[in-house]
Amino acid sequence: MALVPYEETAEMGLQRFHKPLATFSLANHTIQIRQDWKQLGVSAVVWDAAVILATYLEMGAVELRGCSAVELGAGTGLVGMVAALLVKLGFREMKPLSEVLIRGGPRLKPGAHVTITDRKVALEFLKSNVQANLPPHIQPRAVVKELTWGQNLGSFSPGEFDLILGADIIYLEETFTDLLQTLEHLCSNHSVILLACRIRYERDHNFLAMLERQFTVSKVHYDPEKDVRIYKAQRRSLREDL
Repeated sequence: MALVPYEETAEMGLQRFHKPLATFSLANHTIQIRQDWKQLGVSAVVWDAAVILATYLEMGAVELRGCSAVELGAGTGLVGMVAALLVKLGFREMKPLSEVLIRGGPRLKPGAHVTITDRKVALEFLKSNVQANLPPHIQPRAVVKELTWGQNLGSFSPGEFDLILGADIIYLEETFTDLLQTLEHLCSNHSVILLACRIRYERDHNFLAMLERQFTVSKVHYDPEKDVRIYKAQRRSLREDL
């Protein structure tokens, strides 16, 4: 679950989290996210990293047509929903995923779909937002599914996804090993991982260092206004490890 301790000195900055609805215009759709800070806390509000990552996808960072994607720690599901909408739209101007993947990657899978995941406690809230925002003809392409990092990985095939998305999921040091294990399980040699985050603590740098031991990591986007970075990671090839 995307539970992030949020340090913001100005009370005005936190007021938006107490609003019952947050509205965004993304992927040619108006998306209205229901928020529930009082009952579910930080897992039920839209964080800046999610907006930045969703916008990055909309800009055409990767081609989502034919792509199998998964969002980890989805919270409200904004990123996963935008990915599902873009899968359907199939913008021509987007960069082909094959240009983002390492050379020699497979062709895109014909059954494009997005799996939006979180822990069991957040699942019903997540489902309600997805059902309220995705048109009926797109909903079959978007599956809401339980995933607790490092635990119920047997519900997912190894290397199942072309694209793995996460927004503000790097925050609790005790989850780092489980998160890495989950990333290892879900991605193949040709998968792309996109993680959006604000670097708040030294432990955040520690996770990136852990990630770099198993993946090739690069910063592909930075939003100076929100101080949010997007990192791309791909599994290291055997040649790189020699």
